[in-house]
Amino acid sequence: MKTALYRKYRPSTFDGVIGQDVIVRTLRNQIERGALSHAYLFTGSRGTGKTSCAKIFARAVNCLHPIGGSPCGECEVCRALASPSNLDITEMDAASNNGVDKIRELRENIDYMPSVGRYKVYIVDEVHMLSSSAFNALLKTLEEPPAHVIFVLCTTEVHKLPATILSRCMRFDFRLVPAEKLQALLADIFAREGVKAEDKALAHIARLGEGSVRDTLSVADRCVNAVSGTLTYADVLEITGAGSSEEIASLAESVMDSDAGAVVRKVEDLAARGRSPSQISHELTVLARDLLLLISGAEEDVTASPETLARMKTLASRVGAGYLVKFVRELGVAEAELRYSSSPRIVLECALLSLCDLPGPEHSGGSAPGRAAGTEQGERNAERSGNDNGKTAETAKAAEAPQASGGDGRGGRKEDMKAVSVLGHIRHALRTRGELRLFGEYAALRDDAVRLRGNDFVVSVPASSTEVFAEESRMRTVQACLGDIGGLRLVIEELPPEAETRLDTLLRCAEGLATEVVDGKGRKLRR
Repeated sequence: MKTALYRKYRPSTFDGVIGQDVIVRTLRNQIERGALSHAYLFTGSRGTGKTSCAKIFARAVNCLHPIGGSPCGECEVCRALASPSNLDITEMDAASNNGVDKIRELRENIDYMPSVGRYKVYIVDEVHMLSSSAFNALLKTLEEPPAHVIFVLCTTEVHKLPATILSRCMRFDFRLVPAEKLQALLADIFAREGVKAEDKALAHIARLGEGSVRDTLSVADRCVNAVSGTLTYADVLEITGAGSSEEIASLAESVMDSDAGAVVRKVEDLAARGRSPSQISHELTVLARDLLLLISGAEEDVTASPETLARMKTLASRVGAGYLVKFVRELGVAEAELRYSSSPRIVLECALLSLCDLPGPEHSGGSAPGRAAGTEQGERNAERSGNDNGKTAETAKAAEAPQASGGDGRGGRKEDMKAVSVLGHIRHALRTRGELRLFGEYAALRDDAVRLRGNDFVVSVPASSTEVFAEESRMRTVQACLGDIGGLRLVIEELPPEAETRLDTLLRCAEGLATEVVDGKGRKLRR
């Protein structure tokens, strides 16, 4: 049976771990100095090296002659620990062993001394899956384990761990791996495997991995097994079902030109060739991000072929950062709806058509009303605007004011609906993350308590609730939910206190009149 690439090339020393330089340096220093902690917590996205580092660390602390903090692999201890039957390194999958009985069994065996090394290392993977009773059973042991025991807890969802567990561990946050490092790793692995591939193909595979080494190698495995000769960029697109950069750039250009017919036709063409709406939306978002980088002068951070880069520069010269932020925000809201919609393509098309209705992109050489510069309609609008000498600047501003403020109210209602949609996204994200108390607070908010103000998502709450909503850790949690749709900043505002109750208002209005205010039973409320 063929071994998968991500298993075959799993690093056996710290030298093979990529993208986690600070963590690797810290662990190496601890091993070399003998300054080890009793419990470690490795957290981060999937495929970033948490379990691999845990296994390397477990062998390194027992190695008789570590080399630069990594296990030598040659001493008798390293050879013994390489056997799956060794008892000094215990790896437990908490996803399938999450009951309190497993933790009790672990506690019973923990007092036994190591058989070959100096330490017994317990690696608990996906530790957030443990039950509450299992966490409680682990708590005391984790705080004061025997001197020969080290715990390494690994998780992708650190927010699900109790605070009592977090406070007893030395925490390391694993970051997503940059695309250029993933591409270099792919080039090295392909060379070892004797597979030829275009640089453009490797760059695209690295980009599809989205910072995860395991995901990147899984995509590479599919591509290697699907071709017999040189792996080309076109092969990768066909195998993975991703749209080419040229097609996505063409679709974005049609949106910026407000060409609704072309937008629908291009989405239909991409869907007919197997591109899912979520893929199209994601790639448009990535393109908008690259355009923002080009506008800000960070061209070196954009990964694209020379031809695609030239087209992207042309698009970047036509739009401004404000338009691209709106572009990303609209697609972010749509992506949240795509996951649960029975007609995701219609959701995507509606989002793109609503982008066509945005005010024209901001151009470096002036803006054309309603459409992007360079289109025939935009040129006709500009010419008509230049020849219309009868309208003064004040009249023009007065004519534009209703449109900017929502006109007949439809624009305002549209912004209100967007704010409510964002609130719905926050509620779903909080429930998914297990933040049930915070979910309850945001579920109790009325729709008119939220609004969009530029790039701010404003939540208006009474003075009695301000301290609860504005608490720092809670704001960080909700801001992380907003980060999924990009471009929005959470702002908590306190509602002004009511000057008087309805009863006070009634009494004030009745003051000086020959009348009394009574309740339904005829009793006087106040004189």
